[in-house]
Amino acid sequence: MVGEQMVPFSSIKPSLYVKNLGQKPEFLYVNAPWTASGPAPELVRSFYGEMGPFYQWWDAIKHEDSEIFHYEGFELSLDYLMGQIQALGTVDVVLGFSQGAAMTTLLTAHYLSIYGYVPWKACVLIGGFYPSNAETKELLDAANTSVDGAIDVPSVHVVGRADPLAPNSDKLVQSFTRIRRVKFEHEEGHKFPSPLKYRTLYTDIAQEVLAMTGQAWR
Repeated sequence: MVGEQMVPFSSIKPSLYVKNLGQKPEFLYVNAPWTASGPAPELVRSFYGEMGPFYQWWDAIKHEDSEIFHYEGFELSLDYLMGQIQALGTVDVVLGFSQGAAMTTLLTAHYLSIYGYVPWKACVLIGGFYPSNAETKELLDAANTSVDGAIDVPSVHVVGRADPLAPNSDKLVQSFTRIRRVKFEHEEGHKFPSPLKYRTLYTDIAQEVLAMTGQAWR
């Protein structure tokens, strides 16, 4: 993918994904602006070590006597990301894992609701969840501009069927227009699928991303 730029909003770097994209894509990693308030998932600690540092896009604080969460720090993270995107210029793909996938969705919704467009061609959302609460509902609703009442941006979704977040990942899939979305599944949990076991899956994902960005598979 000549000149391809991807911005992953996650600390995990999917090396096989880079190889499968081919043609020397440029990956631009953006860490969240907040230090993590709790321990990182075991998978992340095993990859980067126990000490980190680890980051988060917001602190999800549960309201007393309810199932509603307040996303503390979300607004500042959104401002921070807007600045990062403006500094980088046009990119081809934005990729997010877990909370990063939810943040990617909110950033996409923000651009659509304010400007009517996004300065990238596709979103890749891995192990994500639908970030709906009182603070984000209006933003997400304003971005539902497609004919089927969803977010009108090409998207690739990767869902682990053993992931406790899988039902909410499916809700995130439904929030993007069915006309331009593709969902891939694997049998593992809340993680990038194992490269050796799912080599073909990564190739299929890369092909979809190439097609969405107007690049040829080589």
